[in-house]
Amino acid sequence: MTKRDLAPPVGPQYRFPPIVESPADLVVEQILRQIAVPPDVLGEAKRRRNLVLRIAREHDAANRSYRSGSIAHGTHNSPLGDADGGVVIDRRPHEFRAYGPEAPGAGLGPEAFYRSFAAFIEPRVRAAGYPELSLDLTGNRAIKFEFNEPVEFEDDEPVDPYVDLIVALRRDQEHRGLWIPNRRRKWWDPANPERHTWLMTERDPRKLAVHRTHVVRLAKRAVKQDGARSAIGPIMCSWNLSALGLDLVDERLPLATALATFFTGAAIRIRASLTDDPAGVAGPIKLPDGITQDIAAQRLEEFAELAWSAVGSRSSAGAKAALGGLFESELDEIRLRDQRALLGHPLNQSLQQRDVAGVAAAVGAHTPLKRTASDGVSR
Repeated sequence: MTKRDLAPPVGPQYRFPPIVESPADLVVEQILRQIAVPPDVLGEAKRRRNLVLRIAREHDAANRSYRSGSIAHGTHNSPLGDADGGVVIDRRPHEFRAYGPEAPGAGLGPEAFYRSFAAFIEPRVRAAGYPELSLDLTGNRAIKFEFNEPVEFEDDEPVDPYVDLIVALRRDQEHRGLWIPNRRRKWWDPANPERHTWLMTERDPRKLAVHRTHVVRLAKRAVKQDGARSAIGPIMCSWNLSALGLDLVDERLPLATALATFFTGAAIRIRASLTDDPAGVAGPIKLPDGITQDIAAQRLEEFAELAWSAVGSRSSAGAKAALGGLFESELDEIRLRDQRALLGHPLNQSLQQRDVAGVAAAVGAHTPLKRTASDGVSR
């Protein structure tokens, strides 16, 4: 395990802070901070992803690379598991034109490119400083690079983020997006991950885009926690929530109200129909096996009811009571963190030790406090 002694992590520094106007907003903002990925952890995941992408671009068949997924979209939460990206094949060389649905004749599936890039990248990543690297080649779409080198940061649990790489083909001039592998079918599916990233990060003014990521991150955590408690699992995937957010989050609102509004709108949308691909390339986003539209809508309605109850609370305690149905673990972690901080505060330590000078220093007294007869110290 690698130990990196860096500056102690601090809470996220918002470039565009969420709107906090009520006790519920304050509680939700604390939850948003609690689920944030520490900067050092995020940096390590990006370094690994960027290394894999750089090496992938050196392959003779590569045209360009792209970043995708939650890190690229800004919707990543802690604990962070992976970083996503892809490499696009250059269709100009004659030997590469035989692949994909647009190739003359039958066309070839993705397996040859999938294996070729895996074999090309693996030794080069090892040589770049990750000798324990291993590859998981069982995925339907992505090559999974597992680094097997946990990194321990100051005050954080060890992390070992992996990288998922998709090897894609460019589609022809009449179609948008890419062909991405579907190894189960030994064929290709249409997708446009580059467009997805643009929609999440560039389509709207930066303030609104950041606000949307805050709402989506909170919704992702609520769905994840609900899935962990439920026998049927999460009601939808993370990208489904992001896609709904692109339609539903169109103005900046106070944070708790924004979350409640999102859940309300998402319930209405998913009951009416599956979520369309925002890029207009792939089909509707499927729900997990065993989850119907009615089941998903009902759970989202229940989430909305809890969030609206918090919005209507006149105290932080009331807001926490309502939000416990969504974020019980996070609120428990916040409570424990605050208790530890209180116990470690210089004033608390000085009071426990009956250190008068320490109390004076902690409260900023300009002159030593006079001992009283009940302070337990003999004169």
